[in-house]
Amino acid sequence: MQKVIYMDEIGAYSDYIDQSIIDYINEGQIETYESFDSFDLIAFDWYDLSVRDSRPTQILIYLDADDIFYICENEISFAVSRKLFTPAETNEQAMYLFFRNLFKGSGELLEKLENRVAALDDSVSNGVKAEQKNLISELRYEILHDKKYYGQLEFIFDEICDNDNNLISRDCLKYFEILHNRSLRIVSQLTDLREYITQVKESYLEQISIEQNNLMKVFTMVTSIFLPLTLIVGWYGMNVQMPEFKWRFGYPFVIVLSLVVCIVWLIWFKKRKWL
Repeated sequence: MQKVIYMDEIGAYSDYIDQSIIDYINEGQIETYESFDSFDLIAFDWYDLSVRDSRPTQILIYLDADDIFYICENEISFAVSRKLFTPAETNEQAMYLFFRNLFKGSGELLEKLENRVAALDDSVSNGVKAEQKNLISELRYEILHDKKYYGQLEFIFDEICDNDNNLISRDCLKYFEILHNRSLRIVSQLTDLREYITQVKESYLEQISIEQNNLMKVFTMVTSIFLPLTLIVGWYGMNVQMPEFKWRFGYPFVIVLSLVVCIVWLIWFKKRKWL
């Protein structure tokens, strides 16, 4: 039998699944892949990768020589399993088609994700903007989220390919090896994207550092210009009778002196290429 069922319906299939196995499944402590003498139990969390913050829902697969059951914990996983399920001549073929359907759209998803990271990289190179920090965090989360999803599948296919109980025929085993290699490539691509977004983050921080240095340079130049003027103001602000106070050109002299100081500093900064 090949069938998609709800978790709470499993008791009705005791003619196909041993009661001790049903009790074990109901305990809810099944690891990602468990291989027994006459059957396999495969559990994985399905995510809607097109939706940010998608909550995981578990799909459990029971496989023996005669039957395969896709056991779902809720309506979401049931609908997904019904969509992915394809009847086949053998149970192993049905399980292969199920997982093959699961990979549909993965190439397009990775391409869009890579394009978003590349676009963000170009945006950072053209100048730092406030929203870029949030975009970097979002993309890092999505990449780690997708890597975790495909990483669990890579582990499952690796265990299936070991075929410890010989439930999978040699002819069908090569198809699961194809799925294993595909999952490895996807995980590798996501690892590369993770390194790429890390480089984008470093570039973003470098751009901020450069802008802060430029800003500090401006503040330093402004301070350097006004420091002599502050000295002049302090000098003539003392309660001391200076000769310039009685000179008719004393006030214009201070004005000209201040302008000369500013001009000299500006020329100096320009020669040093600080402006």
